[in-house]
Amino acid sequence: MNKKEIRERMSEKRNRLSLKEQTILSRQIAERVVQSDIYAKWDCICVYQAFRGEVSCEYIIKEAWRDNKKVYVPVTDAGTKEIQFYYITEHTFWKEGAYGIMEPVIDEVSEMLKTSSLIFMPGLAFDKQHHRLGYGGGYYDKYLASHRDCVTMALCYDFQIVEKELPYEAHDILPDYIMTECRIL
Repeated sequence: MNKKEIRERMSEKRNRLSLKEQTILSRQIAERVVQSDIYAKWDCICVYQAFRGEVSCEYIIKEAWRDNKKVYVPVTDAGTKEIQFYYITEHTFWKEGAYGIMEPVIDEVSEMLKTSSLIFMPGLAFDKQHHRLGYGGGYYDKYLASHRDCVTMALCYDFQIVEKELPYEAHDILPDYIMTECRIL
């Protein structure tokens, strides 16, 4: 199967989850995250705003604030195909950004990430060698290529981990960890 076929199949599979199933599984994954030693080591985390049935980071965000961690989210520049992470609080104002994903309103006092952090990343499919198949934009690969000091953890439902090795490119940056409701790779 090529990347396009894998993306289509995994999107269909993920879209078959009901909202209730997504909520339950996302919570299970998030609880595993916040109980992990990996999460505990970091004062600064970067999450994503889930869409298209991705694992939600909402519980992780709330727990991070309770744990006095700084939380950042990506802001996308669709023209340059780049992301930058910006600090958020409970008082952040939001707007619809690129691809319909909610992003914080950025102004002259917005704080951009300038330190190493734990970055949570979404994806459509993963394999046991940690190859990740996203939507094809390369946003995370570009960001991580110049931020090698960050640690990454992909969040996905267990069925998104495939047995066969996924097709990949030399420039792909593999997540350090993959967390599901059942396991961590």
